[in-house]
Amino acid sequence: MTAQIWIDDTRDMLLSGYVEDLDLITTPPTTTTGTSMVVQGIANSIVKGVVVEVNSELMYVTDVSSTTISVMRGYAGSTAATHVANDIVRVSPKFPTHRIISAINADLSDISSPAHGMFQMLTTTFTYNGGVAGYNLNTGSNVVDSIYEVTHAAVGSLANEPEIISWRLKRDRDTGSFTSGNALILYDGAVPGKTVRVLYKSPLTSITDGTTSRSATGLAATAYDLPPLGAAMALMTTRPIRREFLDAQGTSRMGAEVPPGAISASFRDLMGRRRERLESESARLAAQYPQQWSRHAAVRSQSWGYVR
Repeated sequence: MTAQIWIDDTRDMLLSGYVEDLDLITTPPTTTTGTSMVVQGIANSIVKGVVVEVNSELMYVTDVSSTTISVMRGYAGSTAATHVANDIVRVSPKFPTHRIISAINADLSDISSPAHGMFQMLTTTFTYNGGVAGYNLNTGSNVVDSIYEVTHAAVGSLANEPEIISWRLKRDRDTGSFTSGNALILYDGAVPGKTVRVLYKSPLTSITDGTTSRSATGLAATAYDLPPLGAAMALMTTRPIRREFLDAQGTSRMGAEVPPGAISASFRDLMGRRRERLESESARLAAQYPQQWSRHAAVRSQSWGYVR
């Protein structure tokens, strides 16, 4: 399943059943700089001066001639992209996709903070050298929040991984010696030539667009409802959800019937649900990876002549 589900869920929460005017592309712009495209003509609200959205790109309509529309590409901070026939054209979107993606990524970053207790557990390895004490932590683009466990491969056919008890993580090292900037100093020995495995906590990974797999973020499947909740909350701070719209009320509610504080009440509903789910999911992670005693350089093994 892709992150498009998160985008759709966020929009559904905010629009509350309100259907925006939609059309379909029949002939897309030829390039990312092309300024003309042809639509089916389903939507009657595509006129000069409105903004339309295709995938996550916003376009400002500069002219309309029958079903051919001329547009200004990459409008309002969105990125011009390639589109194909039958892509949906969303007219005057109240919550543009690129803003929803930004809000989802902001929420993934927010729930990764220590205050909220969410993280992804990742692994990196290196080969132990008896003559080396400091090792570069090659984690690529992944940030090391903290190290959870360090183990090494044992000798023989047994598949056990003894734990290295005494170690220290040093940050902001000289990249000439430690290319990642993070150095792991081992005070316990391992078996020369064998693999050392480092289990570390890292923030959740951002999505790039709707095609990103949700699992690629590192978020547990049980917590997949969290990003849309947080994104909806963030977007509500600048625009109300559908039932508080003043420009497009349903027949059963007039604009004057939206009472003061209605938007705040809707926000509190989402906030309460998100807080409850965050507590549940952070507790689940804490149970899976219970807090361990923090190892550091002052604690050394008996092999160094010290007692822990």
